[in-house]
Amino acid sequence: MTLNFTKLYISNWFYLAAILFAVSLPFSIALISISGGLLLFTSLLQLNKEQLRKTFNEHKLFLFPIGIFFIYLVWLIFTNDWKWASYDLRKNMAYLILPAAFLLGPKLSKTQYKNILYVFSFAVVLSSIITLVNFYLKEDHSILNAQHYGFMHHIRFSLQIDFSLLIFVQLLFEQRKLLNIYQKTGIVLVVGILISFLVWHQSLTGIITLLITIFIALVIWFFKHTSPKIKVIGAFVLVLSVLLPAAYLYYAVNRYYTFDSIDQNQLSELTVEGNKYSHDLKKKEVENGHYVWLFVCDKELEEEWNKRSDLKYNTLDTFGYNVKYTLIRYLASKNLRKDAAGVQALTESDVSNIENGISNYLLADIGLSLYPRIYVSIWELDSYYRTGNANHRSLAQRIEYSKAAFSIIQDNFWLGVGTGNWKKAYRDFYVSSNSQMAPERYGNVHNQYLNYMVKFGLIGLLLVLFFIFYPVLKSKEYRNKLFLLFLVIMFIGNFGDANFETHTGSNFFVFFYCLFLTPKST
Repeated sequence: MTLNFTKLYISNWFYLAAILFAVSLPFSIALISISGGLLLFTSLLQLNKEQLRKTFNEHKLFLFPIGIFFIYLVWLIFTNDWKWASYDLRKNMAYLILPAAFLLGPKLSKTQYKNILYVFSFAVVLSSIITLVNFYLKEDHSILNAQHYGFMHHIRFSLQIDFSLLIFVQLLFEQRKLLNIYQKTGIVLVVGILISFLVWHQSLTGIITLLITIFIALVIWFFKHTSPKIKVIGAFVLVLSVLLPAAYLYYAVNRYYTFDSIDQNQLSELTVEGNKYSHDLKKKEVENGHYVWLFVCDKELEEEWNKRSDLKYNTLDTFGYNVKYTLIRYLASKNLRKDAAGVQALTESDVSNIENGISNYLLADIGLSLYPRIYVSIWELDSYYRTGNANHRSLAQRIEYSKAAFSIIQDNFWLGVGTGNWKKAYRDFYVSSNSQMAPERYGNVHNQYLNYMVKFGLIGLLLVLFFIFYPVLKSKEYRNKLFLLFLVIMFIGNFGDANFETHTGSNFFVFFYCLFLTPKST
Protein backbone atom coordinates (compact mmCIF):
# COMPACT_ATOMS: atom_id res chain seq x y z
CA MET A 1 0.00 0.00 0.00
CA THR A 2 1.30 3.47 -0.92
CA LEU A 3 0.65 6.66 0.99
CA ASN A 4 -0.44 9.87 -0.71
CA PHE A 5 1.87 12.27 1.17
CA THR A 6 0.57 15.28 -0.77
CA LYS A 7 -2.97 14.68 0.40
CA LEU A 8 -1.81 13.84 3.92
CA TYR A 9 0.11 17.07 4.46
CA ILE A 10 -1.93 19.55 2.43
CA SER A 11 -5.03 18.71 4.46
CA ASN A 12 -3.31 20.32 7.44
CA TRP A 13 -1.39 23.23 5.89
CA PHE A 14 -3.91 26.02 6.60
CA TYR A 15 -4.27 24.91 10.21
CA LEU A 16 -0.49 24.69 10.64
CA ALA A 17 -0.08 28.16 9.13
CA ALA A 18 -2.65 29.48 11.63
CA ILE A 19 -0.71 27.83 14.48
CA LEU A 20 2.50 29.45 13.24
CA PHE A 21 0.77 32.83 13.05
CA ALA A 22 -0.53 32.49 16.62
CA VAL A 23 2.97 31.65 17.89
CA SER A 24 4.47 34.58 15.96
CA LEU A 25 2.27 37.25 17.54
CA PRO A 26 4.13 37.55 20.89
CA PHE A 27 7.57 36.93 19.37
CA SER A 28 8.39 38.33 15.95
CA ILE A 29 7.13 41.08 13.64
CA ALA A 30 8.96 39.52 10.69
CA LEU A 31 7.48 36.09 11.41
CA ILE A 32 3.99 37.64 11.60
CA SER A 33 4.42 38.87 8.02
CA ILE A 34 5.78 35.53 6.82
CA SER A 35 3.09 33.45 8.52
CA GLY A 36 0.38 35.83 7.24
CA GLY A 37 1.61 35.23 3.70
CA LEU A 38 1.70 31.48 4.37
CA LEU A 39 -1.86 31.60 5.67
CA LEU A 40 -3.06 33.16 2.40
CA PHE A 41 -0.90 30.82 0.32
CA THR A 42 -2.21 27.69 2.05
CA SER A 43 -5.80 28.90 1.67
CA LEU A 44 -5.23 29.14 -2.10
CA LEU A 45 -3.40 25.80 -2.10
CA GLN A 46 -6.32 24.05 -0.49
CA LEU A 47 -8.98 25.91 -2.44
CA ASN A 48 -11.56 23.51 -3.81
CA LYS A 49 -12.75 25.02 -7.07
CA GLU A 50 -15.79 22.76 -7.17
CA GLN A 51 -16.98 24.05 -3.79
CA LEU A 52 -15.79 27.65 -4.28
CA ARG A 53 -19.30 29.10 -4.47
CA LYS A 54 -20.38 27.28 -1.32
CA THR A 55 -17.22 28.32 0.52
CA PHE A 56 -17.67 31.91 -0.60
CA ASN A 57 -21.28 32.02 0.60
CA GLU A 58 -20.33 30.58 3.99
CA HIS A 59 -17.39 32.96 4.43
CA LYS A 60 -18.68 36.10 2.68
CA LEU A 61 -18.75 38.12 5.90
CA PHE A 62 -14.95 38.34 5.59
CA LEU A 63 -15.50 40.81 2.76
CA PHE A 64 -16.41 43.42 5.39
CA PRO A 65 -13.03 43.65 7.17
CA ILE A 66 -11.43 43.72 3.71
CA GLY A 67 -13.55 46.84 3.21
CA ILE A 68 -11.40 48.65 5.80
CA PHE A 69 -8.38 48.29 3.52
CA PHE A 70 -10.44 49.70 0.66
CA ILE A 71 -11.26 52.78 2.76
CA TYR A 72 -7.52 53.53 2.72
CA LEU A 73 -7.56 53.02 -1.06
CA VAL A 74 -10.60 55.23 -1.67
CA TRP A 75 -9.21 58.04 0.51
CA LEU A 76 -6.13 58.08 -1.75
CA ILE A 77 -8.07 60.57 -3.87
CA PHE A 78 -7.19 63.19 -1.23
CA THR A 79 -3.52 62.17 -1.01
CA ASN A 80 -0.76 64.73 -1.42
CA ASP A 81 2.00 62.71 0.24
CA TRP A 82 2.47 59.37 -1.50
CA LYS A 83 5.36 58.33 0.71
CA TRP A 84 3.18 58.23 3.82
CA ALA A 85 0.19 56.97 1.85
CA SER A 86 2.30 53.95 0.88
CA TYR A 87 3.24 53.57 4.55
CA ASP A 88 -0.46 53.56 5.53
CA LEU A 89 -1.26 50.88 2.97
CA ARG A 90 1.63 48.64 4.08
CA LYS A 91 0.68 48.98 7.75
CA ASN A 92 -2.88 47.91 7.02
CA MET A 93 -2.26 44.96 4.73
CA ALA A 94 -3.60 42.73 7.50
CA TYR A 95 -7.13 43.86 6.57
CA LEU A 96 -6.57 42.50 3.06
CA ILE A 97 -4.42 39.38 3.55
CA LEU A 98 -5.94 37.74 6.64
CA PRO A 99 -9.66 38.08 5.80
CA ALA A 100 -8.88 36.89 2.24
CA ALA A 101 -7.13 33.83 3.71
CA PHE A 102 -10.11 32.97 5.90
CA LEU A 103 -12.52 33.79 3.05
CA LEU A 104 -10.89 31.24 0.74
CA GLY A 105 -9.54 28.82 3.33
CA PRO A 106 -11.06 25.57 4.58
CA LYS A 107 -13.15 25.31 7.71
CA LEU A 108 -11.37 24.69 10.97
CA SER A 109 -12.73 22.14 13.39
CA LYS A 110 -13.74 23.25 16.89
CA THR A 111 -10.75 21.36 18.26
CA GLN A 112 -8.37 23.14 15.88
CA TYR A 113 -9.95 26.48 16.79
CA LYS A 114 -9.37 25.83 20.51
CA ASN A 115 -5.84 24.57 19.90
CA ILE A 116 -4.93 27.82 18.14
CA LEU A 117 -6.18 29.79 21.15
CA TYR A 118 -4.25 27.61 23.61
CA VAL A 119 -1.04 27.65 21.56
CA PHE A 120 -1.20 31.45 21.37
CA SER A 121 -1.76 31.72 25.13
CA PHE A 122 1.20 29.50 26.00
CA ALA A 123 3.35 31.41 23.49
CA VAL A 124 2.46 34.61 25.39
CA VAL A 125 3.47 32.94 28.68
CA LEU A 126 6.77 31.80 27.18
CA SER A 127 7.46 35.27 25.76
CA SER A 128 6.78 36.78 29.21
CA ILE A 129 9.18 34.39 30.96
CA ILE A 130 11.95 34.97 28.41
CA THR A 131 11.49 38.74 28.79
CA LEU A 132 11.81 38.50 32.58
CA VAL A 133 14.94 36.35 32.38
CA ASN A 134 16.51 38.69 29.82
CA PHE A 135 15.77 41.73 32.00
CA TYR A 136 17.32 40.30 35.15
CA LEU A 137 20.42 39.15 33.27
CA LYS A 138 21.12 42.82 32.50
CA GLU A 139 22.69 45.27 34.92
CA ASP A 140 20.00 47.94 34.45
CA HIS A 141 17.15 47.03 36.82
CA SER A 142 15.08 50.21 36.70
CA ILE A 143 11.46 49.13 36.83
CA LEU A 144 10.46 51.77 34.27
CA ASN A 145 12.95 50.36 31.77
CA ALA A 146 11.08 47.05 31.96
CA GLN A 147 8.81 48.39 29.20
CA HIS A 148 11.74 48.40 26.80
CA TYR A 149 12.29 44.67 27.22
CA GLY A 150 10.38 42.07 25.26
CA PHE A 151 9.79 41.06 21.68
CA MET A 152 6.88 43.44 21.12
CA HIS A 153 5.88 46.99 22.09
CA HIS A 154 4.66 46.85 25.68
CA ILE A 155 1.13 48.12 24.90
CA ARG A 156 0.54 45.61 22.11
CA PHE A 157 1.94 42.82 24.27
CA SER A 158 -0.16 43.87 27.27
CA LEU A 159 -3.33 43.45 25.19
CA GLN A 160 -2.14 39.98 24.18
CA ILE A 161 -1.66 39.19 27.87
CA ASP A 162 -5.18 40.45 28.64
CA PHE A 163 -6.63 38.17 25.98
CA SER A 164 -4.52 35.19 27.10
CA LEU A 165 -5.80 35.64 30.65
CA LEU A 166 -9.38 35.41 29.37
CA ILE A 167 -8.54 32.22 27.47
CA PHE A 168 -7.01 30.56 30.54
CA VAL A 169 -9.87 31.63 32.81
CA GLN A 170 -12.44 30.32 30.31
CA LEU A 171 -10.54 27.04 30.08
CA LEU A 172 -10.50 26.76 33.87
CA PHE A 173 -14.24 27.33 34.24
CA GLU A 174 -15.54 25.47 31.19
CA GLN A 175 -13.33 22.40 31.64
CA ARG A 176 -13.22 22.33 35.44
CA LYS A 177 -14.95 18.95 35.60
CA LEU A 178 -12.47 17.41 33.15
CA LEU A 179 -9.30 18.91 34.61
CA ASN A 180 -7.46 17.24 37.48
CA ILE A 181 -6.10 19.15 40.47
CA TYR A 182 -2.63 19.46 38.94
CA GLN A 183 -3.98 20.92 35.70
CA LYS A 184 -6.15 23.39 37.58
CA THR A 185 -3.20 24.40 39.77
CA GLY A 186 -1.06 24.86 36.66
CA ILE A 187 -3.61 27.15 35.04
CA VAL A 188 -3.98 29.21 38.23
CA LEU A 189 -0.19 29.50 38.39
CA VAL A 190 0.00 30.64 34.77
CA VAL A 191 -2.73 33.25 35.38
CA GLY A 192 -0.74 34.51 38.36
CA ILE A 193 2.43 34.73 36.25
CA LEU A 194 0.68 36.76 33.54
CA ILE A 195 -0.96 39.17 36.00
CA SER A 196 2.36 39.65 37.81
CA PHE A 197 4.12 40.26 34.51
CA LEU A 198 1.50 42.82 33.50
CA VAL A 199 2.15 44.77 36.71
CA TRP A 200 5.91 44.33 36.39
CA HIS A 201 5.88 45.54 32.77
CA GLN A 202 4.24 48.78 33.95
CA SER A 203 1.81 49.09 31.03
CA LEU A 204 -1.02 51.23 32.39
CA THR A 205 -2.99 50.81 29.15
CA GLY A 206 -2.97 47.03 29.50
CA ILE A 207 -3.77 47.13 33.22
CA ILE A 208 -6.65 49.60 32.84
CA THR A 209 -7.99 47.61 29.88
CA LEU A 210 -7.92 44.40 31.92
CA LEU A 211 -9.67 46.01 34.90
CA ILE A 212 -12.48 47.42 32.72
CA THR A 213 -12.82 44.09 30.87
CA ILE A 214 -13.06 42.19 34.17
CA PHE A 215 -15.70 44.66 35.36
CA ILE A 216 -17.78 44.11 32.20
CA ALA A 217 -17.33 40.33 32.45
CA LEU A 218 -18.53 40.39 36.05
CA VAL A 219 -21.58 42.45 35.07
CA ILE A 220 -22.46 39.90 32.39
CA TRP A 221 -21.85 36.92 34.67
CA PHE A 222 -23.52 38.14 37.85
CA PHE A 223 -26.67 39.52 36.29
CA LYS A 224 -27.30 36.39 34.25
CA HIS A 225 -28.11 34.69 37.54
CA THR A 226 -31.62 34.97 38.89
CA SER A 227 -30.63 34.30 42.48
CA PRO A 228 -31.05 37.47 44.60
CA LYS A 229 -28.13 36.34 46.76
CA ILE A 230 -25.81 36.11 43.72
CA LYS A 231 -26.94 39.55 42.56
CA VAL A 232 -26.23 41.10 45.97
CA ILE A 233 -22.78 39.53 46.04
CA GLY A 234 -22.25 40.64 42.46
CA ALA A 235 -23.19 44.22 43.22
CA PHE A 236 -20.80 44.25 46.19
CA VAL A 237 -17.92 42.85 44.09
CA LEU A 238 -18.59 45.36 41.30
CA VAL A 239 -18.60 48.31 43.69
CA LEU A 240 -15.41 47.01 45.29
CA SER A 241 -13.76 46.60 41.87
CA VAL A 242 -14.33 50.32 41.27
CA LEU A 243 -13.54 51.62 44.75
CA LEU A 244 -10.23 49.78 45.26
CA PRO A 245 -8.48 51.14 42.13
CA ALA A 246 -9.97 54.59 42.81
CA ALA A 247 -8.70 54.50 46.42
CA TYR A 248 -5.23 53.46 45.28
CA LEU A 249 -5.13 56.26 42.72
CA TYR A 250 -6.24 58.75 45.40
CA TYR A 251 -3.49 57.45 47.69
CA ALA A 252 -0.88 57.86 44.93
CA VAL A 253 -1.96 61.41 44.05
CA ASN A 254 -2.21 62.43 47.70
CA ARG A 255 1.22 60.96 48.41
CA TYR A 256 2.72 62.87 45.47
CA TYR A 257 1.25 66.20 46.56
CA THR A 258 2.27 65.90 50.22
CA PHE A 259 5.10 68.46 50.27
CA ASP A 260 7.65 69.47 52.87
CA SER A 261 6.70 72.47 54.98
CA ILE A 262 9.18 75.25 54.24
CA ASP A 263 10.00 78.24 56.44
CA GLN A 264 12.09 80.60 54.32
CA ASN A 265 13.62 82.16 57.44
CA GLN A 266 14.88 78.80 58.66
CA LEU A 267 16.71 77.73 55.46
CA SER A 268 20.42 77.14 56.07
CA GLU A 269 22.71 79.46 54.17
CA LEU A 270 25.92 77.41 54.37
CA THR A 271 26.87 73.78 53.92
CA VAL A 272 28.82 71.81 56.51
CA GLU A 273 31.96 72.67 54.53
CA GLY A 274 31.13 76.37 54.66
CA ASN A 275 30.00 76.88 51.05
CA LYS A 276 26.89 78.86 50.15
CA TYR A 277 23.59 77.11 49.38
CA SER A 278 21.28 78.14 46.57
CA HIS A 279 17.53 78.13 47.33
CA ASP A 280 15.32 78.70 44.29
CA LEU A 281 11.85 79.16 45.77
CA LYS A 282 10.30 80.01 42.38
CA LYS A 283 10.83 76.49 41.08
CA LYS A 284 8.22 74.16 42.52
CA GLU A 285 9.57 70.83 41.27
CA VAL A 286 9.40 68.06 43.85
CA GLU A 287 10.54 64.47 44.18
CA ASN A 288 8.62 62.40 46.76
CA GLY A 289 7.36 65.63 48.30
CA HIS A 290 10.83 67.17 48.71
CA TYR A 291 11.63 70.40 46.86
CA VAL A 292 14.31 69.82 44.23
CA TRP A 293 15.90 73.28 44.12
CA LEU A 294 16.46 73.90 47.82
CA PHE A 295 19.82 73.30 49.51
CA VAL A 296 21.82 73.17 46.26
CA CYS A 297 25.58 73.73 46.27
CA ASP A 298 26.71 73.26 42.69
CA LYS A 299 30.42 73.51 43.53
CA GLU A 300 30.36 70.68 46.08
CA LEU A 301 28.09 68.55 43.92
CA GLU A 302 30.47 68.65 40.98
CA GLU A 303 33.59 67.99 43.02
CA GLU A 304 32.12 65.11 45.05
CA TRP A 305 30.25 63.49 42.17
CA ASN A 306 33.34 63.45 39.94
CA LYS A 307 35.15 61.55 42.71
CA ARG A 308 32.47 58.86 42.73
CA SER A 309 31.73 58.41 39.04
CA ASP A 310 33.53 58.30 35.72
CA LEU A 311 30.44 59.89 34.18
CA LYS A 312 31.23 63.52 34.82
CA TYR A 313 28.87 66.06 36.36
CA ASN A 314 28.33 68.32 33.35
CA THR A 315 27.92 65.58 30.72
CA LEU A 316 25.06 63.56 29.28
CA ASP A 317 24.39 59.97 30.25
CA THR A 318 23.75 57.16 27.76
CA PHE A 319 20.06 58.14 27.60
CA GLY A 320 20.78 61.78 26.75
CA TYR A 321 19.94 63.21 30.19
CA ASN A 322 22.14 65.77 31.95
CA VAL A 323 23.91 64.02 34.84
CA LYS A 324 23.76 67.18 36.96
CA TYR A 325 19.97 67.39 36.93
CA THR A 326 19.50 63.66 37.39
CA LEU A 327 21.77 63.79 40.45
CA ILE A 328 19.95 66.77 41.98
CA ARG A 329 16.54 65.16 41.52
CA TYR A 330 17.78 61.83 42.88
CA LEU A 331 19.19 63.46 46.01
CA ALA A 332 15.87 65.27 46.51
CA SER A 333 13.99 61.97 46.17
CA LYS A 334 15.99 60.62 49.13
CA ASN A 335 15.55 63.86 51.09
CA LEU A 336 19.30 64.53 50.97
CA ARG A 337 20.81 67.97 50.59
CA LYS A 338 22.49 68.68 47.28
CA ASP A 339 26.00 69.09 48.64
CA ALA A 340 29.08 67.02 49.36
CA ALA A 341 27.46 65.31 52.35
CA GLY A 342 24.46 64.33 50.23
CA VAL A 343 26.61 62.74 47.52
CA GLN A 344 28.69 60.94 50.15
CA ALA A 345 25.49 59.44 51.59
CA LEU A 346 24.67 57.76 48.26
CA THR A 347 25.27 54.03 48.01
CA GLU A 348 27.06 52.43 45.06
CA SER A 349 23.66 51.27 43.87
CA ASP A 350 22.42 54.88 43.97
CA VAL A 351 25.40 56.04 41.92
CA SER A 352 24.69 53.34 39.34
CA ASN A 353 21.04 54.41 39.20
CA ILE A 354 21.98 58.02 38.51
CA GLU A 355 24.47 56.98 35.83
CA ASN A 356 21.61 55.08 34.18
CA GLY A 357 19.40 58.19 34.10
CA ILE A 358 17.16 57.23 37.03
CA SER A 359 16.06 60.44 38.74
CA ASN A 360 14.19 58.98 41.72
CA TYR A 361 15.19 56.03 43.88
CA LEU A 362 11.62 54.73 43.76
CA LEU A 363 12.01 54.19 40.01
CA ALA A 364 14.82 51.72 40.62
CA ASP A 365 12.44 49.43 42.50
CA ILE A 366 12.34 46.01 40.85
CA GLY A 367 9.33 44.79 42.82
CA LEU A 368 5.71 44.35 41.77
CA SER A 369 4.47 47.87 42.41
CA LEU A 370 2.42 50.18 40.20
CA TYR A 371 3.30 53.24 42.24
CA PRO A 372 6.50 54.07 40.27
CA ARG A 373 4.54 54.10 37.00
CA ILE A 374 1.73 56.18 38.49
CA TYR A 375 4.27 58.50 40.13
CA VAL A 376 5.94 59.20 36.77
CA SER A 377 2.56 59.87 35.14
CA ILE A 378 1.61 62.35 37.87
CA TRP A 379 5.06 63.97 37.65
CA GLU A 380 4.75 64.30 33.87
CA LEU A 381 1.31 65.93 34.12
CA ASP A 382 2.36 68.20 36.97
CA SER A 383 5.47 69.33 35.10
CA TYR A 384 3.55 69.74 31.83
CA TYR A 385 0.81 71.93 33.29
CA ARG A 386 3.38 74.09 35.09
CA THR A 387 5.77 74.55 32.15
CA GLY A 388 3.86 73.60 29.00
CA ASN A 389 6.83 71.42 27.99
CA ALA A 390 5.81 67.90 26.94
CA ASN A 391 9.12 66.71 25.46
CA HIS A 392 10.35 63.28 26.64
CA ARG A 393 7.20 62.87 28.77
CA SER A 394 4.98 60.13 27.42
CA LEU A 395 1.65 61.13 28.96
CA ALA A 396 2.21 64.85 28.35
CA GLN A 397 3.10 64.18 24.71
CA ARG A 398 -0.14 62.26 24.31
CA ILE A 399 -2.04 65.36 25.44
CA GLU A 400 -0.23 67.47 22.83
CA TYR A 401 -0.95 64.85 20.17
CA SER A 402 -4.64 64.84 21.14
CA LYS A 403 -4.82 68.64 20.93
CA ALA A 404 -3.35 68.45 17.45
CA ALA A 405 -5.82 65.72 16.42
CA PHE A 406 -8.87 67.67 17.66
CA SER A 407 -7.70 70.75 15.77
CA ILE A 408 -7.19 68.77 12.54
CA ILE A 409 -10.57 67.04 12.94
CA GLN A 410 -12.31 70.36 13.49
CA ASP A 411 -11.02 71.57 10.12
CA ASN A 412 -11.67 68.25 8.31
CA PHE A 413 -14.69 66.87 10.17
CA TRP A 414 -16.54 64.87 7.53
CA LEU A 415 -13.84 63.36 5.31
CA GLY A 416 -10.57 63.87 7.18
CA VAL A 417 -7.27 64.82 5.54
CA GLY A 418 -6.94 61.65 3.44
CA THR A 419 -4.62 58.65 3.39
CA GLY A 420 -1.00 59.66 4.02
CA ASN A 421 -1.68 63.37 4.61
CA TRP A 422 -1.74 63.13 8.42
CA LYS A 423 2.02 63.60 8.78
CA LYS A 424 1.93 67.06 7.22
CA ALA A 425 -1.31 67.98 9.01
CA TYR A 426 0.25 67.31 12.42
CA ARG A 427 3.46 69.13 11.55
CA ASP A 428 1.50 72.17 10.36
CA PHE A 429 -0.41 72.28 13.65
CA TYR A 430 2.69 72.14 15.83
CA VAL A 431 4.35 74.91 13.83
CA SER A 432 1.30 77.18 13.62
CA SER A 433 0.43 76.76 17.31
CA ASN A 434 4.01 77.51 18.44
CA SER A 435 4.12 74.22 20.31
CA GLN A 436 7.10 73.63 22.60
CA MET A 437 7.36 70.13 21.16
CA ALA A 438 10.75 69.47 19.56
CA PRO A 439 10.40 68.66 15.82
CA GLU A 440 11.74 65.15 16.36
CA ARG A 441 8.90 64.64 18.87
CA TYR A 442 6.12 65.60 16.46
CA GLY A 443 3.73 62.66 16.43
CA ASN A 444 0.18 61.52 15.82
CA VAL A 445 -2.56 60.91 18.36
CA HIS A 446 -2.40 57.75 20.48
CA ASN A 447 -6.07 56.98 20.08
CA GLN A 448 -7.35 54.77 17.27
CA TYR A 449 -10.71 56.47 16.91
CA LEU A 450 -9.26 59.97 16.70
CA ASN A 451 -6.68 58.57 14.30
CA TYR A 452 -9.42 57.38 11.96
CA MET A 453 -11.18 60.72 12.31
CA VAL A 454 -8.02 62.59 11.30
CA LYS A 455 -7.57 60.44 8.21
CA PHE A 456 -11.13 59.69 7.14
CA GLY A 457 -13.38 62.04 9.09
CA LEU A 458 -16.64 61.01 10.72
CA ILE A 459 -17.83 59.25 7.55
CA GLY A 460 -14.71 57.10 7.40
CA LEU A 461 -14.83 56.26 11.12
CA LEU A 462 -18.46 55.13 10.87
CA LEU A 463 -17.62 52.98 7.84
CA VAL A 464 -14.75 51.31 9.73
CA LEU A 465 -16.99 50.58 12.72
CA PHE A 466 -19.70 49.23 10.42
CA PHE A 467 -17.25 46.89 8.66
CA ILE A 468 -16.11 45.57 12.04
CA PHE A 469 -19.40 45.20 13.88
CA TYR A 470 -21.84 44.19 11.11
CA PRO A 471 -20.32 40.68 10.66
CA VAL A 472 -20.39 40.18 14.44
CA LEU A 473 -24.09 41.08 14.62
CA LYS A 474 -25.03 39.24 11.43
CA SER A 475 -23.33 36.00 12.50
CA LYS A 476 -24.53 36.41 16.11
CA GLU A 477 -21.03 35.46 17.24
CA TYR A 478 -21.34 38.06 19.99
CA ARG A 479 -22.96 35.22 21.93
CA ASN A 480 -19.46 33.77 22.21
CA LYS A 481 -18.38 35.41 25.48
CA LEU A 482 -14.68 35.07 24.68
CA PHE A 483 -15.15 36.85 21.36
CA LEU A 484 -17.27 39.54 23.00
CA LEU A 485 -14.62 40.20 25.66
CA PHE A 486 -11.88 40.14 23.01
CA LEU A 487 -13.74 42.97 21.26
CA VAL A 488 -14.04 44.78 24.60
CA ILE A 489 -10.26 44.51 25.10
CA MET A 490 -9.58 45.99 21.67
CA PHE A 491 -12.27 48.66 22.05
CA ILE A 492 -10.85 49.85 25.41
CA GLY A 493 -7.21 49.42 24.42
CA ASN A 494 -7.70 51.60 21.34
CA PHE A 495 -8.50 54.58 23.55
CA GLY A 496 -4.96 54.31 24.93
CA ASP A 497 -3.11 53.84 21.65
CA ALA A 498 -3.63 53.61 17.89
CA ASN A 499 -3.06 49.85 17.93
CA PHE A 500 -4.51 49.22 14.48
CA GLU A 501 -1.92 51.58 12.99
CA THR A 502 0.84 49.17 14.03
CA HIS A 503 1.84 45.95 12.31
CA THR A 504 1.50 43.80 15.43
CA GLY A 505 -1.70 45.45 16.65
CA SER A 506 -3.60 45.18 13.38
CA ASN A 507 -2.50 41.58 12.74
CA PHE A 508 -3.38 40.54 16.30
CA PHE A 509 -6.87 41.98 16.00
CA VAL A 510 -7.68 40.85 12.47
CA PHE A 511 -6.39 37.30 12.96
CA PHE A 512 -8.48 36.53 16.03
CA TYR A 513 -11.44 38.50 14.68
CA CYS A 514 -11.42 36.21 11.63
CA LEU A 515 -10.76 33.10 13.73
CA PHE A 516 -13.84 33.79 15.85
CA LEU A 517 -16.00 34.52 12.81
CA THR A 518 -14.94 31.56 10.67
CA PRO A 519 -17.49 28.71 10.56
CA LYS A 520 -16.29 25.65 12.47
CA SER A 521 -16.87 22.05 11.52
CA THR A 522 -17.57 19.45 14.18
